[in-house]
Amino acid sequence: MDYNSRNSSNEENGIGLDQIMQYATRIIQKWWLIAISAVLCAAIGFVIAKVTYVPMYTSTIRFAVDNKGENTVTGAQSSSDINAGISLAKNYITIMTESDSLMQDVADGSGYEITGKEVKDMVRGSLVEETSIIAIKITSSDPEVTYAVATSYVNNYSKTTEKAYQSTRATAFDTPQLPKKPNADNSKIMYSALGFIVGAGAVILAICMSILIKDTLKSSDDIVNKLNSKLLGQVVHIKKPDKSVKNLLISDRKTGFMFIESFKLIRTKIENVAKRQGHKVFIFTSAYENEGKTTVATNTALALAKNGKSVLLVDGDLRKPAVYKTLGVSATNELGLTGVVNGEKSLSESIKYFEKFNLFLLITSQAVADSAELLSSDSMAEIIEAVKNEFDYVIIDTPPGGVVADATIIAQYSDACVMVVRCDHAPSRRVKKTMDDITGTGTEIVGCIFNDAEPNAATGLSKKSKHRGRSYGYGYGYGYGYGYGPNDEKHSSRKSHSQSQEVDNEE
Repeated sequence: MDYNSRNSSNEENGIGLDQIMQYATRIIQKWWLIAISAVLCAAIGFVIAKVTYVPMYTSTIRFAVDNKGENTVTGAQSSSDINAGISLAKNYITIMTESDSLMQDVADGSGYEITGKEVKDMVRGSLVEETSIIAIKITSSDPEVTYAVATSYVNNYSKTTEKAYQSTRATAFDTPQLPKKPNADNSKIMYSALGFIVGAGAVILAICMSILIKDTLKSSDDIVNKLNSKLLGQVVHIKKPDKSVKNLLISDRKTGFMFIESFKLIRTKIENVAKRQGHKVFIFTSAYENEGKTTVATNTALALAKNGKSVLLVDGDLRKPAVYKTLGVSATNELGLTGVVNGEKSLSESIKYFEKFNLFLLITSQAVADSAELLSSDSMAEIIEAVKNEFDYVIIDTPPGGVVADATIIAQYSDACVMVVRCDHAPSRRVKKTMDDITGTGTEIVGCIFNDAEPNAATGLSKKSKHRGRSYGYGYGYGYGYGYGPNDEKHSSRKSHSQSQEVDNEE
């Protein structure tokens, strides 16, 4: 089943455990930012509460609700009487806090120029739990006004309540007191707590939104689930292991066991694809720059070369040629693919054998501006066909397919394509678009290589972002290649010529 025929059912099934872990991991990684935002917003809340704080004073009046002639406070009552009294007290609260006429009477009797609406804003009523006792609280910013309103309330409430309830009554059994201290100030705690929650929540939301919008590929599982593509291998993220290591090559054991073994696995899968489908010419590309396609391609070539096959590694990135940098060889006087296409040099003159790597190379260090037009020429197809007949494998490093058209052009002449996807780098939609462009040429995408991944990236718990800036990355300008050493007589004459050329280059 090819890429285009695959559906996106996995993507439509909602957020899975793997994605939840990705969100959780990113939030944990950004704990310091969340903490700073939360503390900052809590401090802002505290300052706002302090600046806007107005001391408030409260005077409380308690009323006992009962049937006329009964003493609810001290008399013995049955449970049904208590329940009836509680229900009645609730009705009294509504009358005593909502009656406009009562509020106006209280305002008129307070001795202050206040309105009934202002009194209504001061009054709050509540029921003492499991009793028929009502607590009416009068609150304002002036203790004298509070006391005056509370006193007026006691003097005027009965006029309204007796009209509403003739067989029952509400009796005030304590007198209003002039408040001497302001109410406890909880605003600083409340505003600080609210600020803390808002600050932390805002950052967490921003992190989740950035992950959702960016939608990068953060684990090898994403290759299968989001791209619906085969996973050819996973290249682990490593720090530069030693000052003596200039480039990440599997020919140097100092790059580490995991790095070297990952390319052996990739080599095995490439060989199986080639054997099963007869593919010989593979292009390596990516959606974005700095995904490490050149490093991956070069090391895949070196891994193939160790199995005794003849491999030609072609630098098809004519805009930013970098294979020579990755291998650490000189290409000062080499025109590479450009020279062959232009007819300035023959193919046999341009291909050099480097015994140090057991690889044939068609490389250059000279960038060209019209690379797309150059690669579209009729001679390009002839060149690919010629090297296809002569070598067991032809590996072509191309520019990022999601940035320029060169990879799509070269794909027309190739058997298959390998996508290099760097961990948490390119959005999945951009990678998909690049893959669609490649498959649109009729070239099969045999799979993806998940590059620069943490050893535990398959679970989505990537730590790469923590030390990306101080690690040895696989940036644009470094690439991969397949490499098999020459294994038959048809390369003997070229080998002897190229060995002398290699000596000249190294000098």
